[in-house]
Amino acid sequence: WNGEQAGWDRGHGHGGHAYQQSRMFSQQIDARQDRQMERIQTGKREGNLRRAEFRDLMYEQREIRAMERYFSADGVIDAREFKRLDHALDIASRNIRADKQDGRQPRNANEPNRRFN
Repeated sequence: WNGEQAGWDRGHGHGGHAYQQSRMFSQQIDARQDRQMERIQTGKREGNLRRAEFRDLMYEQREIRAMERYFSADGVIDAREFKRLDHALDIASRNIRADKQDGRQPRNANEPNRRFN
């Protein structure tokens, strides 16, 4: 048995809109994270990130991916979950920018918003 045979196709019936919205949310999150990963890789390649900064930024990206997996475990990312992921990506973007500027605008490691939750 697969989900479709069991009548679990979320693309039809009352769950269709939520499923489509969830797919859109997921695509937006993935696209933003892909762009952030490229910015991190570029910063490393161009020497704008120290090793510890690169490691911290990559850890932050893994945490966001884990949050996305957790939220999508039920098959849907709802608007509240999307907002939390979007906020985490906003923070990550600011951290990438600050770290790439290398000391001109140092990031405070004790910043209360460093963690997303």
